[in-house]
Amino acid sequence: MTPLPAGLPPCLPILGGGIALLMLCIAWRRSEARAILVALATLLLAFASLWRPALPWPGGPAATLLVPDGWFTYIAGLILLSSAATVIMAWRGTGTQADEFYLLLLLGTLGALVMAGSADMVALFLGLETLSLSLLGLIAWHRTQPTADEAAIKYLVLSGLSSAILLFGLALSYATTGSLRFAAPVPTGPDGPAIPLAATALILTGLFFKLSAVPFHTWLPDVMEGAPTPVAAFIAVVSKIALFAALARYFAGADLAHPGTATAELAIVAVLSMLGGNLLALGQTNLKRLLAGSSIAHVGYLLLALLSPGPFGLASAAFYLAAYSIATTGAFAAIRGADLSDIAGWRGMFRRRPALALAMAIMLVSLAGIPPAVGFFAKTYIVIAGVSAQRIVLLGALIAGSIIGLYYYLNIVRAMMESAPEDHHPARTLPAHAALIAALAIVTLAAGIFPETLVRQTRALLPPAPAHDILYGERT
Repeated sequence: MTPLPAGLPPCLPILGGGIALLMLCIAWRRSEARAILVALATLLLAFASLWRPALPWPGGPAATLLVPDGWFTYIAGLILLSSAATVIMAWRGTGTQADEFYLLLLLGTLGALVMAGSADMVALFLGLETLSLSLLGLIAWHRTQPTADEAAIKYLVLSGLSSAILLFGLALSYATTGSLRFAAPVPTGPDGPAIPLAATALILTGLFFKLSAVPFHTWLPDVMEGAPTPVAAFIAVVSKIALFAALARYFAGADLAHPGTATAELAIVAVLSMLGGNLLALGQTNLKRLLAGSSIAHVGYLLLALLSPGPFGLASAAFYLAAYSIATTGAFAAIRGADLSDIAGWRGMFRRRPALALAMAIMLVSLAGIPPAVGFFAKTYIVIAGVSAQRIVLLGALIAGSIIGLYYYLNIVRAMMESAPEDHHPARTLPAHAALIAALAIVTLAAGIFPETLVRQTRALLPPAPAHDILYGERT
């Protein structure tokens, strides 16, 4: 038996301090440059603190709402780096009162970190609502654009509905288990199977709404199209990483290798997401809507990894999260750099802006799972996990979805290789954006050619601790 880490992760008070400092800076004098410096310094300092010991938490392990274990450290690192990339992407693109934009980004990042480390229903819900309320302001940031208002209203209504469903499921789970700790309700409880089954279904439905998994996905394309490009990247990357981390923690103590209510529901949604997300992206002419469909499909791939317990399951999911976050952030950074979201505007980009077009092609190739980009190894890793767990149906859906994805990803590359139209003149890319795009493209290729370091790191991860182990502070 080894003791589980107990205490408060240092990155959380650092983020809280950075948020307070940024509020003081706004109250003193508005400055976008100062806000970006404070936000970046806070995120990088929080990232550097991930390997520091946890701060003391009164009451011992039984009172711990958050678990700063290896799973949290890895997920928090992805969240903080992705948020830092979003801050750079937003430079000179947020209009007036831009410093408040970065304040909301930090608040959303704080909520995502709380979700990633939560081992308790209260912590999960508080983190989720902190993230959701921050996103509401970020989505509606460009108040003069009708699409922003429409996207914010849709997000407000459906986010509130999904939160209510999730809260009702958590309440039923508490009624069944008598504990606020994460524990999937057992269908053979003292009151019969009805309440535990309802609790599991409602909790999964609420989380699937937030993850925008099929059939709870209809809000995502409209919201991402209406939101500013950096906010769309934040939704597609940071919120998805945090939600999947919380989902994996919630079902850490469940046996997903054998048939059951949760296993069946997860498998159905995984198949629907892999096929539905790719089919949704297939007919899109707007890049942000296309990447929304792509994001839905990638949720299905991650659910396949979650449903493949064994030596490769969690490791493949962790690796895939890293590959997905790099490529998706890079694709949105390229859209932001060119200030073009319609595929028609990218025609002839290899002739007009070859460096930007090459970087965009690298991101798309990675998302499609084509070597030598990191997405190829990430998808192969998940296939290995699915084969080891004998998830034949899910693997068939992954293959079919990947074939569909090849068409729309490579269709964008084909459009960039066409002759350049005379009436399209993409905006000049700012140096900060160009540096971000170049760095992400290099990492995408380097991690695909030399994946050993990331593989070792993901294989060394212990799975999220089940609720019983968290409660008693030790793990076998």
